Amino acid sequence: MDNNTISSLITNFFSSEELLMSGMVRIEDILDSVQSSSSSESSSSSDDSEREETVKGDNFCDVIDNYSSSEFRTHMRLRRSTVEFLIEKYSATIAKSTNPGGRARVTPRTKMYLYIWYIGHTVTFRDLSRLFGISNSTAWHIINTLSSWIISSGHNFIKWPQGAAATEVEKKYKNKNDIPGIIGVIGCTHIQIKAPNNNKENYFNRANTYSLVLQAVVDPDKRFTDLSCGEPGSMNSSKVLRRSNLFIKAQLEGQELFPKDYFLLGDSTYPSTSWLVSQFKENKLTLSQQLFNKLHSSTHLVVENAFSLLKARFRRLQHFSEQMNLCFMVNIIVSACVLHNICIDLDDILIDDFKDDNFQKLDNIKAGLIEDDIYLDRRDLLFKYLQETKVI
Repeated sequence: MDNNTISSLITNFFSSEELLMSGMVRIEDILDSVQSSSSSESSSSSDDSEREETVKGDNFCDVIDNYSSSEFRTHMRLRRSTVEFLIEKYSATIAKSTNPGGRARVTPRTKMYLYIWYIGHTVTFRDLSRLFGISNSTAWHIINTLSSWIISSGHNFIKWPQGAAATEVEKKYKNKNDIPGIIGVIGCTHIQIKAPNNNKENYFNRANTYSLVLQAVVDPDKRFTDLSCGEPGSMNSSKVLRRSNLFIKAQLEGQELFPKDYFLLGDSTYPSTSWLVSQFKENKLTLSQQLFNKLHSSTHLVVENAFSLLKARFRRLQHFSEQMNLCFMVNIIVSACVLHNICIDLDDILIDDFKDDNFQKLDNIKAGLIEDDIYLDRRDLLFKYLQETKVI
């Protein structure tokens, strides 16, 4: 699959004028289209340059291969075993599409190293190209191809909990905080970008920077179970939710997503609905309501922690420092979220050395909302239950 093909796959989701302004791409849409096309490699004219540049790129790959386990983990942000898992899966995909007599290309290992180095650091494309001995266009092509390939397998790693999995998630949340019925915690984070060429005012957020919004639902293990990415930074959490596939499905297929009266937990920027419980507004609250909010906040931290781990491991998500296509950036963000889940599944847990206290936090951007009183029943029922059981 060549560079133009990958770009067109993502760009197809921006066909309407409204989506062109917002830059929104939903995980379900990306998975459906990319999966059908990402199983084959490009046979474009870049083969010649790739063949010539492979030797230079392999020199740095040798350096990476010679890292000790701790050095590898520090520089690559992943364990060696996790990277080998990715290379093996990717190589198997390439092998299926190799044409006899085809010219030599950049090896799967070099491509994976380049992609992981890019999302794990804030290096520019110019410096990345020099490091791996390839052209800027080839580096862009490889990163776009690898991110699309990872997204194509996203349905295996980003799953809404159902059946026994939903029961297990609800049980874990209840064991943590005595609140029954939670199937996930929802939140948004901002990914800082350079001002886009078009409609840049839409991306200007309350922190006076430009950003894309990533909305996610997480389980107790900080695993993403639903994603929506690409809304402009000026949009508040409530509107991001209402424009997502999650909201549409919750309204039309609520019983399927939220069996046994399960619900999501969201902070005060969200409305309180029959399937989403938010905090009470900070205005003359009773002691019980204050205790409810405190318990709610301590539980909601799981989604903030998940975002912090995501950005600490994949530092590219702290700031896209170069002017780039919005589709490309959304592709990178979503692929990093898939890798986040893969790391959890492979027990590749982030250690303290990876924590970066200096990255800019935009996670706490809040926007005032007016609650719709007709949706307060679920929160009131939960509040009453917690009072009766002496939890608050």
